[in-house]
Amino acid sequence: MNLPTFVIAVFTLLILPGPTNAVLALASTALTVWRSLSLIASVVLAYLAIIVPVSSIAAPLLNGHPGIACIVKLASAIWVLYLALKLWVPAPAGGQDTLGPGQLFITTLLNPKAIIIGLTLAPAVQAGVPAAMVAFVCCATVTSATWLGIGGLLVGRHAQMPPLARHCGCAVLVAFSLTLAVSALWT
Repeated sequence: MNLPTFVIAVFTLLILPGPTNAVLALASTALTVWRSLSLIASVVLAYLAIIVPVSSIAAPLLNGHPGIACIVKLASAIWVLYLALKLWVPAPAGGQDTLGPGQLFITTLLNPKAIIIGLTLAPAVQAGVPAAMVAFVCCATVTSATWLGIGGLLVGRHAQMPPLARHCGCAVLVAFSLTLAVSALWT
């Protein structure tokens, strides 16, 4: 696979709705430049923490043991359900109910998209893994900024998330959690 094809494949995969993108959109409350950068950095670093070792070391192990992918999906489903439940209950008066870089980092670590990129896309790049990772960082930055922008439009720039946005976001996260759980159990 050449580098432009890799970029198109990665961008297409990362821009699709999923747990990381849902949390990014929901984390767009009280957004500042610093907060935006920290959220984007959380996504990029978490993806790299999975993709680099998977593409360079763990690919042979994971290809021979599909049960590991199921475990990752189930762990991700449990984490996303936890975030949904946390999101349902509003923060105490004066508190901030935004999702932060820590929750986003863990959500991204557990995102099956990282394993897909690490197992199938990055190793196939003819230019090599380092060039693929530079291209990946660019794609992840652009898609993360896009989802923060979408969240800013949908959720608004309030200090606290409006109740309707919080409950809709919770429903989306529960749907992702159920999808991941069903996918893990039926593969």
